[in-house]
Amino acid sequence: MKKLISYSLFEPKFLPQHRSWDAWKNNQARYWFNVPAVIILNEILFPEYNLVFYVSKNVWDNPLSEVFRAFPKVKVQTIERDYDLTEPAIWRMMPLWDRGVSVLLPRDIDSLPTLEEYKYVRAFEDSQCVVGTIRSHENHHGVFCRMLAGLSAFKPDLITPQIKGFNFDMYYASRPDEYGSDQNLMIRTFTSEESFTKTSFLDCKINRQENDQEFACIHANLESIEVPNLVRDVLAVTATTTGTSWLGEPCDSRGMLLNYLLDLKPQYKKNLSINDKISSFYGVAT
Repeated sequence: MKKLISYSLFEPKFLPQHRSWDAWKNNQARYWFNVPAVIILNEILFPEYNLVFYVSKNVWDNPLSEVFRAFPKVKVQTIERDYDLTEPAIWRMMPLWDRGVSVLLPRDIDSLPTLEEYKYVRAFEDSQCVVGTIRSHENHHGVFCRMLAGLSAFKPDLITPQIKGFNFDMYYASRPDEYGSDQNLMIRTFTSEESFTKTSFLDCKINRQENDQEFACIHANLESIEVPNLVRDVLAVTATTTGTSWLGEPCDSRGMLLNYLLDLKPQYKKNLSINDKISSFYGVAT
C-alpha cells in the first residue's frame, strides 16, 4: 500500500488579480519558488510517502524545469491535456483511482507544510474517516470553502465509486468551467451527502479559522498527536523564516530556508549547484 503526496505544476495562462492574500500573485515564476523545499520538507516530515508531480507539457519549455534533475527519485508525470484556466490542478487527484493507494494528500506548490498540518495528517491516518480537510484562513468557511483542494486528505481504497466516481476521466469531465474548478469539483463530490460526511469526513479548523462546518462531520483533535523532535525543529525554522501566519499561505522558500534544508540533506545541494541558472534562482549557497 502506497502513501502519496501529489502536486500539480503548470504554466499559468494568466495571473488572477483577486488573490489579495498572495504577495506573489503577479510573479510568473511563483510556482517554481518552493519546488526543492517541498520535496525536502516532505522527505523529512513524511519519509514513508512518495511524491508525485503532475505537470503540463509546457513546463518543460521553462529552463527552471531542470530543478527536477536534482531529485531523481521524485516522480514527475507529464499530462498531455490542454487547459484554459486552472484545470491542471485537478490532475493531482489522479491517484484517487489507483489501486493500492492507502492515503493521498493533494497539496499546493506555492506553500509549505506546518506543524498543524503534520499533526492533522497523523490524526487522519489514525481515524476512521476517509476524506478530510484543513481550514486555516478566515475565508475558509462556507459553501465555497467546505474543502481546500490543496489541504485535503483521502484514503482512496476506502472511498466507494458511488462517492468518488468510477474513474478520473469521469471526474475530470464533470468539472465546472471556471477558475478554481478543482476545489469546486472536490466540494461537490465529497461534501454533498451528509450520510457520508457525518461518519467519514475529518475536518480541522486551525490558525485564523474559528467556524465549524455547516454540514455534519467529525472534528479533528490534534492535542494528543506526538511530534518527533526533528520534525518540530524543522517546522519551527520553516515558520520563522517564511513568516507565514496560516497554513496554505503562499511563500518563497528560496535562499535562507532552502539552504537550511540543504544542510540537512546535503546530497541535494550538489545536484542543485550543477546548473548555474538553477543555483542562482534558488539562492543556493556556495
